[in-house]
Amino acid sequence: MSEAYERDSFFVAYIKWHYGQGLKEFFGVMGNFLWFIAHFFSFKLLLRTLFTPWKRLGENYEGGFDLGAFASSVIVNGLMRAVGFVTKIIVLSVGVISYVLVLVFAFFLFLIWILAPFILVGSVILSATFFVI
Repeated sequence: MSEAYERDSFFVAYIKWHYGQGLKEFFGVMGNFLWFIAHFFSFKLLLRTLFTPWKRLGENYEGGFDLGAFASSVIVNGLMRAVGFVTKIIVLSVGVISYVLVLVFAFFLFLIWILAPFILVGSVILSATFFVI
C-alpha cells in the first residue's frame, strides 16, 4: 500500500511542478528571450533617433551668403538623414520580425508544455492497446 501511495505522490508532485514551478520558469525563459531581442536591436534608441543622420555624419554650414555651400550642406545633411532613416527602419523591421517569431515559437512551446503530460499518457495507453491486441 505504501508503494502505491509513493507512486501517486510522485505523479501528483510532478503535475504540481509541471503546471506550477515549471510553467513559471518557462515564462521566465521566454521573457528573457524577448528582453534580449528588445535590447539587442535597441528598439527605444532606434525609435528615438529615427530621423537623426547616419553615424552623425553631416556637413556644417558656416554661414554667410554662399548659395552653393548652403545647398551642399542641405543636400548632404538630407542624404545622411535619409540613409539613417532607411538603415534604422531595416534594423527595426528585422528586430520586430525576430520578436514576433519568438512570440509565435513561445506560443507553440507553451501548447506543447501544457499538453505534454496528456500526450505522454495517451501514447502509453495507445502503445499498451497496440501490443495487447
